[in-house]
Amino acid sequence: AVLLLLWTTGILFERMLTWTLRLGAELNRKKQLAVVGQMTAVLAHEIRNALGSVKGYAQWVNEKTDAGDPKKVALTSIIDGTERIEDLVHQLLQFSRDERYHIGRVDVIPLLKEAVASAAAGWNGVHHMDEIPHAVVYADAEKLRRVFVNGIKNAVEAMGGSGRLDISIRPAGKHVTIKMKDTGPGIPETQLPLLFTPFHTTKTDGTGLGLAYCEKVIEGMNGKISLRNRDREQGAVLIIRLPKAGET
Repeated sequence: AVLLLLWTTGILFERMLTWTLRLGAELNRKKQLAVVGQMTAVLAHEIRNALGSVKGYAQWVNEKTDAGDPKKVALTSIIDGTERIEDLVHQLLQFSRDERYHIGRVDVIPLLKEAVASAAAGWNGVHHMDEIPHAVVYADAEKLRRVFVNGIKNAVEAMGGSGRLDISIRPAGKHVTIKMKDTGPGIPETQLPLLFTPFHTTKTDGTGLGLAYCEKVIEGMNGKISLRNRDREQGAVLIIRLPKAGET
């Protein structure tokens, strides 16, 4: 009996220690991200202010320069470059700020249709979406729309000019699960653990903030998000799980 008690106590102690270490690591990670977020916000504001002057002056000179002047090419390049930096600064500020959520009942179907129309406009591939009668979740509609647009845009870019995007919605118990399956090349195994890490990207022109922002707001809405390769077919699948809203 004593040996059994010691054995049981040892197991409980081991589990409590493991849980404590995991909790400490998670708190440390969140603390580090908070510091990075504060620093990012300060830097982004300073960059945006300085960039506004550069862009404004370049646009002013460009307007006064004749179309055939060789300086026109250089000025256009400066303006395009500042606009790309402005987009990065916008993403930095969006990721680093403290979010405020307006949680309410959100019908997933029309929001997904709107996201597909926006993110897949001009794409030559095929997309299919489930039509189900009740797929209402508790979420912030605008933030959820951004997540959907980001997920669909990533899938379309991964597939290139053609492919197939399948979107499924499955209410189950207290949650609704949305899956976006593409037929792209999939994700290298070495990249899978880093997908939601801020500033990590596999794109040549990416910032690595899109998925990090999606994880931030989905978790802020008491949901879960993951991205992995498909089991039996080529491609990747983005999975979003949100609290289900009851019928009224």
